[in-house]
Amino acid sequence: MRRTRPIALVTGATDGIGRAVSQRLAGLVDTLLVHGRRSESLTTLAATLAPANPGTSVVPIVADFGRFADVERLIRRVRTIYGHLDILVNNAATVGQYSHTLTEDGHEQAFQVNYLAPAFLTAGLFDLLLVARRGRIVNVVCDAYRDVTTFDQDPLGNRCYHPAVAYAQSKFALVAHTASLVAACSGTRLAAVCVDPGFTETKLQRQSFRWPGGPVSAAADNVLYAVTKPVHDREFYVQGKEIVQPQSEVLQIPVQRQLDKVTGEALDMSLPWAATGLLRMGA
Repeated sequence: MRRTRPIALVTGATDGIGRAVSQRLAGLVDTLLVHGRRSESLTTLAATLAPANPGTSVVPIVADFGRFADVERLIRRVRTIYGHLDILVNNAATVGQYSHTLTEDGHEQAFQVNYLAPAFLTAGLFDLLLVARRGRIVNVVCDAYRDVTTFDQDPLGNRCYHPAVAYAQSKFALVAHTASLVAACSGTRLAAVCVDPGFTETKLQRQSFRWPGGPVSAAADNVLYAVTKPVHDREFYVQGKEIVQPQSEVLQIPVQRQLDKVTGEALDMSLPWAATGLLRMGA
């Protein structure tokens, strides 16, 4: 049977940009998987989206990205029900705490929620994205990543920890990860892009930077542009609706390989995008 409209998954869908992106996508896809931390918020979101989009199946999925076990359950649920995934929007994020806080998995909170969990989700669903007619991974980032040149999880801990720095480091990792995906997916039907939707009036924005942002609707439009735009290899970093050059460090192969090493060790798995030769043969 021919697939007419895609299946999409949006993380962090119950608030801010994620909620607005879900509202945009609901009318464009056959099945919309919406992720959040709290079942009550997801139920409310689904109750809003479903009646306005009768042609779309809205599926709530609860998971706390501060727990790898939750991410693993999310992956298993998607894989059990669906044979492909067309769009993955990694939007969920946190700014972290003012004290150096570790998750139960032993990682700095912002680094796990903002980078390791999305990388885990991408790895667990990678083959479903590869078999999609035109798969797309969209990683929502922030230009604040340019303020750092590393993805270290603050080895000095409480002595120099600041949540804004941890946030920037996690987004640096996410941008470098996207660059690695771009190289790995070259020649396949799967494309990866990251998007900085701009300073936006959200809870995270107020917690992180404490100055007013732009409308959520504009940010959602920018993310949707990243979902639908043609992607040409290195033109993967979208700021608003413009292609811009990312920071040079994220394009360096040693940086990407070191990040893959750190990621594989943290997740205790082999990363599927590391097998570039296999991916190209299977395109």
